[in-house]
Amino acid sequence: MCVVAALLAPVPVRAQGAAASDSLVAAPTGRIVRRIVLEPHDIFDPAPRGRLHRAYEVVNALHVRTRPGTLRTALVLREGAPWTRPAADETMRKLRALGFLLPDSLAYTEVGEDSVDVRIATHDNWTTSPELNLESAGGQQYGSFSFNERNLLGMGTSVDLSYRQDPAGISRSASVSDDALIGSHVRAGFTAGNGASGDDRSAQLLLPFWAEAAKRSMGARWTRSHADIQLFAFGIKAADFRRRTEETELVWGVGARTPEGQVQRVVLSFDAIDRQFAPSVVQPGAPTPFAGGAEALRIRRVGGEMRLWHPRYLVRRGVEQIDRDEDFDVGPQFGFKVGFSPQFFGSTRDEGYARLRLDLGTDLGHAGFGIMRASAETRLVDGFRESVGEFHGRWVQQPCRNGSFVFGAVMVAGDRMPRDFQLTLGGLTGLRAFPVRELSGTQVWRLNGEFRYAALREYLHLVSFGAAAFWDAGRAWGPGAEFEPWHHDAGFGLRLSLPHSTVNTVARFDIAWPLAPSIDGRHDPVFSFGSGQSF
Repeated sequence: MCVVAALLAPVPVRAQGAAASDSLVAAPTGRIVRRIVLEPHDIFDPAPRGRLHRAYEVVNALHVRTRPGTLRTALVLREGAPWTRPAADETMRKLRALGFLLPDSLAYTEVGEDSVDVRIATHDNWTTSPELNLESAGGQQYGSFSFNERNLLGMGTSVDLSYRQDPAGISRSASVSDDALIGSHVRAGFTAGNGASGDDRSAQLLLPFWAEAAKRSMGARWTRSHADIQLFAFGIKAADFRRRTEETELVWGVGARTPEGQVQRVVLSFDAIDRQFAPSVVQPGAPTPFAGGAEALRIRRVGGEMRLWHPRYLVRRGVEQIDRDEDFDVGPQFGFKVGFSPQFFGSTRDEGYARLRLDLGTDLGHAGFGIMRASAETRLVDGFRESVGEFHGRWVQQPCRNGSFVFGAVMVAGDRMPRDFQLTLGGLTGLRAFPVRELSGTQVWRLNGEFRYAALREYLHLVSFGAAAFWDAGRAWGPGAEFEPWHHDAGFGLRLSLPHSTVNTVARFDIAWPLAPSIDGRHDPVFSFGSGQSF
């Protein structure tokens, strides 16, 4: 039973050695890291004793242990560089972000008067996993199934195969990616997909700002998509047309971190965007904006962006997952980008571009912590065109060790948008008691509240159990949703977690009741399940 208690404190960097009785006070800031010893362990190491001891050993035998070289690319601490507490904390965050392992400890031993040896121990997760999302609506099943390998041969390479069915049809895709190509910080990836609604391809080769103090970034991204776009009004398909898009982005950036901890970055970019729409096939009674003839747009944009960021992380457990430490950045971040697309570069016409982003957070101790992200972008041609504003807010309060109240708010609004822009709310997007395309429009609000409780952690070292009670609300405005009121639902669900598995460690099973009837008048409860939280 939950009682009012302090939030879980951030997990400290554990230390050992003669002078390490108090690791936070006696941390050897400024000493040179002489050596870093990496200790990657199997999933069950040591294998727990008992009736399942042999099964644990079989799992270890089938799993390929992460290679030390794969771990080394995630380290911010470096041999020959000074030890600092921020670098040690960032190293642990980056190891947690890999997903396919759990960092157990980062310990140091002082050597002489000016050096330190560092030892990092990790435990692998099981990385070959299925992922399922399913929603029943109107007697039909929609959802997706994918098969993922997150740490191929212990090298950190990801391979994904997926199958998806939604109102637009059936699609299939495959992808391969590596965030540490050939032991470097370069990210590479390729995705290919096709289905009833079209096909798409994407590729990237990128050296990102891999650490807070990283000094440069550069790379290229490319995407191409041919798709059959369907537009919905009041839950029913009202128009469709063919869309072809191709985008190429080249980026180059420089960055630095000040002694006060502020991260400063400047990024230059070149974007090539080609977009073609075929004429719409419109159903009787469809909203007027769904109609349109053939369109073609070419943008060749040069741009520059400034980013200011002061990271401040909290470490919590039991928010999005059941078993693992999670990192939440409540530090402020600001970004502003401007660009220009001159006609003599091959653009359809001269035009400008602007994008603004602001992230804020706060930590109020027992009252919880909150994170807010707001952004806006627009093309500057004949005034503001294709303007999109977004707001994402989240508040988390943990009244006890095993319980979390999570509240979320999402607002997205578009103005003078292209014909293919449509936002939807339904069973797969945070309104669990309603059909997949229940609400559609150019503006949406969605509110969610959920109490998540971890009832039993790591039963037999294989599974954790939790429960949830929730409330969802949403509304859409714009073409296709002019007369729709707020929709509400409430329900409860079961949560399962495989603590030693990699992909979306929470599986949810929910039953939701509409508190206001859906478009088709249903009041019956709706069952849904999938990998990951609903919001």
